[in-house]
Amino acid sequence: MKKTLLAVALMALSPWALAEDATAPVGNAELGFSNTTGNSEVTTVKGKVEYKHWLSDFENRYLLEALYVEDDQQVSKERYYGEAQTNYRFSEHSYLFGFASNDIDKFSGYRYVATAAAGYGRRLYQGNKIYLDGEIGPGYSYKRVDPAQAPDASNESSIIARANLDFWWAFSENAEFRQKLASDISLSGNATITKAESSVTASLVGSLAMKFAFAVKHTTKPVDDKDSLDTETSMTLLYKF
Repeated sequence: MKKTLLAVALMALSPWALAEDATAPVGNAELGFSNTTGNSEVTTVKGKVEYKHWLSDFENRYLLEALYVEDDQQVSKERYYGEAQTNYRFSEHSYLFGFASNDIDKFSGYRYVATAAAGYGRRLYQGNKIYLDGEIGPGYSYKRVDPAQAPDASNESSIIARANLDFWWAFSENAEFRQKLASDISLSGNATITKAESSVTASLVGSLAMKFAFAVKHTTKPVDDKDSLDTETSMTLLYKF
């Protein structure tokens, strides 16, 4: 497992050494915070940073995300997620990709879920301020069980097929809609994890925007007695740089 993840990580970093021509990087950072007191005391903090840069024919993207929820002084949600992806574009609409991620969800029954994949991607549709990208390829997933939550469960090692769709549409001068769907389909009979996020981003002033999002995570074979479906509704401030 470590060798597989290392190989994909090296693939993601290789463009730094191979490419000479670079264009200016872009990215965004978002932050959401809420706190209620009185009969119910709930604190929620959500943060996310996405960074993208280009080196010749390589497009590299990095994502870090954190979510923390405390309900009546008891932590009810704590999740940290990171991913890196590099795309090598060999034609106007087609590319090869390498992908690696690590998901630490402390209430999922797993200590972490590490995933690595590589495959083929293509821009399926390109219009005026609208596009649809699709990706598919083989990969590997390792799910480390948390014995404190699921003492009778075993770690899972799976060959997967990774499928991903990314739809973006700027439906007005100041607002855009995005729909992302990714599924790591287990070919080894273990859990398949599918994630989807629908979001609307509206510009406020300059580089500052407001983002409304609804996210869904579905696990076909959850650990122990965990729910198979998790949902998250969020409203965050987003800064584009």
